[in-house]
Formats: sequence, structure tokens, C-alpha cells
Amino acid sequence: MRYWIGCMLLAASAAAWADEAQMKQWAKMDRCSNAASVVVSIIEETSDTFKQALALQGAIKGLRSNSKLGDATPTPTEVSGSYNIALRISAGMPRPFGKRDHDWLIAQSASACSLWIPDAKPE
Repeated sequence: MRYWIGCMLLAASAAAWADEAQMKQWAKMDRCSNAASVVVSIIEETSDTFKQALALQGAIKGLRSNSKLGDATPTPTEVSGSYNIALRISAGMPRPFGKRDHDWLIAQSASACSLWIPDAKPE
């Protein structure tokens, strides 16, 4: 019983123990996950890169005006970087993606975005 209560207290206070750098990394992961989700939906819709580019620009404009995501709103750099990464990874994959491929591509794009896309201040 004590072990279970201790685990619950530890889990509940994890955010309180996180330092500022960890909080920034969590926020970046939220932004990159949202960017990857949008990007994979665009790539999955069509294999025509011209249509994808138009949809990507519309998504970036829509994300700028969306206030529901708050701090989890991806920057234009994160969206375009996620797009480039997901496009490279998905080359040759049949569309529409299966559920497993869809989720895998989102995870790969979000991970690469959080590691390789520079952290910029939102516009």
C-alpha cells in the first residue's frame, strides 16, 4: 500500500520537479507532435507535391490564427521541417497509410522535429 501511494505521489509531482529546460522540451514535443500530425494528414491526402505545398501553406496560416492550441501551436519552421522529414520518410509508401504506418510516421516526424528543428520563438 505504501509503495502504491509513493508511486502516485511521485507521478503527481513530476511536473513540480521539472526544471525550466525540461518544461521547454515538453512544450517543444507538444508543438512537434501537433506539427507532425498535421503534416502526415497532408501527405496522406495526396502524393502531388504541388497540392501538398498549397495545403501546407494553408495549414501554417490556420495554425497562426488558431488560439485553441495555445503554447502547443507549432511554429512555421516546425511545420515545414516536419513536412520535409515526413516526406522523405514516406517516399514509396502506398497511400492512404495504414493505421500503424500513419502513427509510425507521426512519431518519426515528431521525434526528428524535436531533435533537429531549431527552437524559435513563435511569431
